[in-house]
Amino acid sequence: MIKKIGLLLMVMLISVSFAAATTSQDNGYTIAPVKSDDTITPRWIADTITQGETNWHDKPVSSYTTSLHVDLNWGDTSDSLRLKVYTPSNQLIGTFYDSADGAIDGRINIEITNSNGIELGTWHAEVYGYSVTGTEDYYI
Repeated sequence: MIKKIGLLLMVMLISVSFAAATTSQDNGYTIAPVKSDDTITPRWIADTITQGETNWHDKPVSSYTTSLHVDLNWGDTSDSLRLKVYTPSNQLIGTFYDSADGAIDGRINIEITNSNGIELGTWHAEVYGYSVTGTEDYYI
């Protein structure tokens, strides 16, 4: 039985824009925090991470969309994870920590938008065990 909620990294396509406060990034991409959603869906796959370990997760984007949702939720505020998101052309979109979505709650929940469209191809998410005691459960 998993005692911790784990780290949820859900990358899914959404074609809507959010009116939340945003932070502009290079090449037309904008990052916006997403309000917390406690819904767990069966799309997430379990994994684990330890101190100093890096895990990579990919999401193919094969059709036009203007938004990409990234939800990383480990649910344990005593551990700290870092998330980096890269485009298919290996452009770093941003480096995110627990407070990136406006709350320190063991979760990074962001929306990446581009009015010109999200780059087609395989997006990459790098999850790093920034400050982890033992092994942290997570889902992708």
